[in-house]
Amino acid sequence: MTIAKILVLGTLFFSITGRAEMYWQADPRPPRFCLQNFNAYGPIYASKVEERTERMTGLLQGIPKCEVVHLQEVWNDSHIDQIEKSLSRQYNISSPNRDAKIGVMSLFMGDIKGRQTVDFAVNNEGGILDAVRGAFNVKKAYHVVRASFYEMAEDFFFMNTHLHPTSQAVRLTQALDLLQWRLKNQDEKLILSGDFNADIDSVERKFLMLTLGARDAMEESLGGSYPQWYCTYCAGNPLGWMLSNHTFDYIFFSNVGKSETSLKVLDGQVNMRGTPRKPLSDHYGVRVEFSVESEKSAVAAEVLETRRRQALEVFAVAEHILKQQKETEFQPYLRLLQDLSNQLKSRSGAFNTYFEKFH
Repeated sequence: MTIAKILVLGTLFFSITGRAEMYWQADPRPPRFCLQNFNAYGPIYASKVEERTERMTGLLQGIPKCEVVHLQEVWNDSHIDQIEKSLSRQYNISSPNRDAKIGVMSLFMGDIKGRQTVDFAVNNEGGILDAVRGAFNVKKAYHVVRASFYEMAEDFFFMNTHLHPTSQAVRLTQALDLLQWRLKNQDEKLILSGDFNADIDSVERKFLMLTLGARDAMEESLGGSYPQWYCTYCAGNPLGWMLSNHTFDYIFFSNVGKSETSLKVLDGQVNMRGTPRKPLSDHYGVRVEFSVESEKSAVAAEVLETRRRQALEVFAVAEHILKQQKETEFQPYLRLLQDLSNQLKSRSGAFNTYFEKFH
C-alpha cells in the first residue's frame, strides 16, 4: 500500500470517528420540557365535540410534542374515551373526571409518581348556571400530579384547574384553596395551568401569583408584559360567547422547592386555534417550553419588598370583595386572608416564610 493510500485511509478513519463522537455527544443544553394547556370545550351544549376532539388529538400527536398536556372541560365519558384512545400510546393519562364531573385531564410523557384531586370548598355562587351544574353534579376542582422526566434529577408538581366562571369572590376562595395545598407541599417546584376565568389585570391573577410565589410563564416569554392584542378567549372566535377579547388561560410556575435548580421560560405561544371557520374550542391553547437551570435563581431584597407591598395592596382589595359576601362559607376565607396579611406585615409565620422563598 502506498503512502498516499495510507494517508487517505487514515483521514477517512478519523473523519468517521469524529462524526461518531459528534453523533453520540450529549446535548450540552439544560434539560427541558414543554407544557400544553387547552380548554377543550366539551359541555353538553357544545357542538361537534367529537369532530373537534379528533382534530385536537391529531395536533397533540404532531411534532414537536409536549411532555405535559393539561386539558379542561372534558366532561363526558365518550369525550374521555376518545382522548385516551388517541393519545394513550404517547402519554400516561390521569383522568380524575371519570370519578367526578370536574372536567380536567392531565397527560404525561414521564413517570406519574402520585396524584391528588380536591374539590374546591366554595363551588358556586347560587346563580342559575350553578343550579344547572349542581343538577349534573358538575364541580370545579384542582388535580395535582407529581411527575418526573427522563434525565431530570427532580420531580415536579403539575396542578391543573378550572376556576369559577362568573364570581370573583368564589375565584378568590378557590385561589386560597390552591395556596393552602401549596403550603403543605413545598418540596417540589409547582407548575400550575388551567382556565382561570380572570383577565390579565384582574385581582385574581395578581392574587394567585403573589400568594403562590409564582411567575406567569407566557408573560415572561413575551418579555415581561402582554401586548394589547393578546387574547386566549377572543371576540373573533365563532364558538365564543363574548364580544370582546379576554385572556383566561395561563401557565404559572413557582421555583420554591428543595432542589437547587430553577425553571426558566424558553418560549411561549398561543396555539390550538384551528381555523377561523372551524376553531377547536371557544378558547385557544397556551404552550410553554421550560428549561431546568442548574443553579438557583436569586431575587434582590428590594424586589421581595416590592412584592410584599403589592401583595398587601391586592389582599386589601380581596378582603373588601369577600366582606361583601353574606354567605357563611366565605367567612373562613376572610379570616384566612386577614391572617395572611398580618403575617406579611409582621414578617413571621408559615406563609411569610414561603413568601420569602420566591425566586
